[in-house]
Amino acid sequence: MSWRNRIVVNSAGSQSANGGSIPPCATKKRYWEKRKGQVYLLFLTWFDRLERMDIMNTKIIKIDPKNIDMGILKEAGQMIREGKLVAFPTETVYGLGADALNDDAVAKIFKAKGRPYNDPLIVHICCLADVNRFVDDIPGIAINLGRYFWPGPLTLIMKRSKAISDFVTSGLDTVAIRIPSHPVAQVLIQEAQRPIAAPSANLFTHTSPTSAKHVIDDLQGKIDMIIDSGEATIGVESTIVDVTELPLKVLRLGGITFEKLKEVTPEIIIANEDDHLKKAPGMFKKHYSPKAKMIVVEEKNDEMVTSVLRLASNFRDLGSRVGIIASKENAKKYFGFQVKVLGEARDLETCARNLYAQMRILDDLQCDIIVSENFENRGLGRAIMDRLHRASG
Repeated sequence: MSWRNRIVVNSAGSQSANGGSIPPCATKKRYWEKRKGQVYLLFLTWFDRLERMDIMNTKIIKIDPKNIDMGILKEAGQMIREGKLVAFPTETVYGLGADALNDDAVAKIFKAKGRPYNDPLIVHICCLADVNRFVDDIPGIAINLGRYFWPGPLTLIMKRSKAISDFVTSGLDTVAIRIPSHPVAQVLIQEAQRPIAAPSANLFTHTSPTSAKHVIDDLQGKIDMIIDSGEATIGVESTIVDVTELPLKVLRLGGITFEKLKEVTPEIIIANEDDHLKKAPGMFKKHYSPKAKMIVVEEKNDEMVTSVLRLASNFRDLGSRVGIIASKENAKKYFGFQVKVLGEARDLETCARNLYAQMRILDDLQCDIIVSENFENRGLGRAIMDRLHRASG
């Protein structure tokens, strides 16, 4: 039986293709729980349509962010309007974009990445005024945070409007909104004349892409266009904050540090694992992972170096090819191993910018094991450690 012929039965007993209206006696919570199940069936329908998707001739174009070729971006914007997939640069990582108002286009994102239906997408818009179109209720604190940090690497989770489909939100009653600061991303959204739904432009759970080469390695032949504008300047994803209730919760640490957020509002905490983290993308326990097995050492100072050497030596003795991720200060202490340096330990911005690229290089060198030092739990170091721990699964 084809998924196209399947139907959803609502709690009133009537049958419909999309699950019907909200039952009069249902609470809002029960409705959204049921709605997520209905969305799952809808996703299977779209995936069935895309199952025989042919290998594409991916167009790769270069755009200098300091001298933007408007003609090329007009073409990219037209592709978005036509329901095609365009990988584009942002200040955080490269994104895989589609028209957020086109269900067929959004379904292609999940298919190309191998992304599960229950991992919601971030909607990228170009200005604060556009938030009203896609959000049902904009809290005052959201406006305040937007004024401080937008355009930039901050994503806010708010109650969605009817304009945003279940495909984008994975059936949730909230939507994640971001205004990127990268000039190419800004112009692309304007030329598309659409909000752009975009996760990172990589295979699901793989290390995020901070250059067009990383996108090519993962998605060439699966998407329509890749815009190459050099390396991302931040190198880790946006910070995600749930503003639907107080205290505000940081669901994902990222490019805006917790310390900076606290300067704007004291009513904010970092969410724990028991909170509703599935409101945000990138919350799976294993994520951002290289192909090699990742091990993060937790000791500090000299004990950390000793632990890295012990682990690396043990795995090498077992016949594994071992890579090490280290700070500049300690790199020479790991003589005889393939060492990739993130930067000086105190320069967390540089370390964050280099993190994913160095992981991918060690994969390219066919390392079986990557042993990583740990970094300070402050500023961008919090995001670095979150990514290292998720990469280790």
